[in-house]
Amino acid sequence: MSFLLSRLLPTLVSILSICIFIGPGAAQASTVPSIEIDSTIDPASSAWLEQALDEAEQDNAELVIIRLDTPGGLMDDMRKMVKRIIAAPMPVIVYVYPDGARAASAGLFITEAADVAAMAPQTNIGSATPITIGPGTQDEVLGRKIKNDAAAYIRALTEEHGRNPDLAEEMVRKATNVTAVEAKERGLIEIAAANQAELLRKLNGFQVKGPKKQKLSTAGLEAKDRDTPFKFRALGIIVNPNVAFVLLLIGIAGIAFEFFSPGMILPGALGVISLVLALFALSQLPITVAGILLILLAIGLIVAETQVISGGALGVAGAVSLAAGGLLLFDNKDGFGISIPLVIFTAVLFAGFTLFVMSKAVNAHKKRVHTGWEELAGESGDVREPLEPQGMIFIQGALWRAKSRDGETIEVGSRVIVDRVEGLTLIVHRTSEN
Repeated sequence: MSFLLSRLLPTLVSILSICIFIGPGAAQASTVPSIEIDSTIDPASSAWLEQALDEAEQDNAELVIIRLDTPGGLMDDMRKMVKRIIAAPMPVIVYVYPDGARAASAGLFITEAADVAAMAPQTNIGSATPITIGPGTQDEVLGRKIKNDAAAYIRALTEEHGRNPDLAEEMVRKATNVTAVEAKERGLIEIAAANQAELLRKLNGFQVKGPKKQKLSTAGLEAKDRDTPFKFRALGIIVNPNVAFVLLLIGIAGIAFEFFSPGMILPGALGVISLVLALFALSQLPITVAGILLILLAIGLIVAETQVISGGALGVAGAVSLAAGGLLLFDNKDGFGISIPLVIFTAVLFAGFTLFVMSKAVNAHKKRVHTGWEELAGESGDVREPLEPQGMIFIQGALWRAKSRDGETIEVGSRVIVDRVEGLTLIVHRTSEN
């Protein structure tokens, strides 16, 4: 037995070593996760990058590529992404890709936070000036503060990684934008590559500067694309300011419709779903108190118009309040706000709806009542039992107790007209036909 073990043990050890060498760990080591960020910088893209880098860290990835194509977005979410890239234990390569892509506004900061910044030949980068709204001295001061903060932030990122801080600051202060070729020549990025295979070849032996200073070895590695999952794309749609605004209005309208016309169910159900989605989106976005208050005021005015006939004044005021609330709903210092045409269209639509409801209400008040005893007022009938002054008349297919208005006697067969209803008795008078 001991003889067999002594002969088999080396063989078993060799087989185990081969299995370990070609096992899952070796398979993982031969690929590099390539994370797709191809939308605006918002809570959805920030959450996706967080998850993707966490998974890459769990898989012990040697390095990570971020394929970036963005017009910019929210400053707060951009800073979250920058912090996550810096905190990643492995080198992170931000690659502006494919051809035709851009790293504008917030995209500049994300690119410069990378351990290696790379671009495809037909791409551009820059235009990172923060956008503020509103005239006046206070807004100008706030604008300078935001711009100075952004300029200092981009200088810190570029200087730490040995890049051109002056060009980066110029992109913040003057909205400068350059091509990949110029960015490489002026030291804003390290590598220009036509595709990921070329990028990995150029990274082999590359000396990383900054906090993760090291020499990269990428021979034999291949990029494994990790495209944005559906749930994050869906989240990106929901947290779009225009979509969030529309969902909010649909939610309010649906619930209001169900309230005024109970029993229809579908409008109320859709309203609740839309309102929940809208509230979730608003919780992710930088909203303003003024915007929320103006929208609530608009809702109150529009509802009041349906209850109090004001000649349309309340409805028009509600539409104006709605438009103002929509324009001020988001703190768009990052240029991330609601489309002005959408706000105007929505306000006009709600104003039109209010005027339509108001006209229907006015017409309903002008029409005679068609239900209950009140509908008998003005109707004519035949006397079936003499009114002395009380008797019976036949009207609308039924016999009714009636009383002559002036106490006179009205004979059987005479035509009478109903003046009013008192309890269960009709007060009538003789018609001119008699």
